[in-house]
Amino acid sequence: MNDEAKSEIALLAEKQLTAYNNHDLDAFVACYHQEVMVLDTDGKVTTKGLEAFRKNYEEMFAKGNFGATVETRIQFKDHCVDLEHWHRFRDGEEKRGTVLVRYRLRDGLIGTVQFLR
Repeated sequence: MNDEAKSEIALLAEKQLTAYNNHDLDAFVACYHQEVMVLDTDGKVTTKGLEAFRKNYEEMFAKGNFGATVETRIQFKDHCVDLEHWHRFRDGEEKRGTVLVRYRLRDGLIGTVQFLR
């Protein structure tokens, strides 16, 4: 997919991934709406609001031992879904996994993010 064909939500998904991999919390959080909602696999809200969202990531970003790559990205209207491979070090041990992440646009920012595990 070329840049001209990328939707606004796909560009935001890429921007937040770059900030994530650069361990830049401010740039990462700037991609999300003030009233962002984080959902689990079942659609249950686990985090609501930008302040709580930022707080969830502060410790991880401070340590800086993490990253992710996107294998596949699908966009449709105001939705974007990434098949993401992640890694991080916790308690001296490397953890790896794969997750499907769904983003939805709201007022020009990511308004909803859902982690499907």
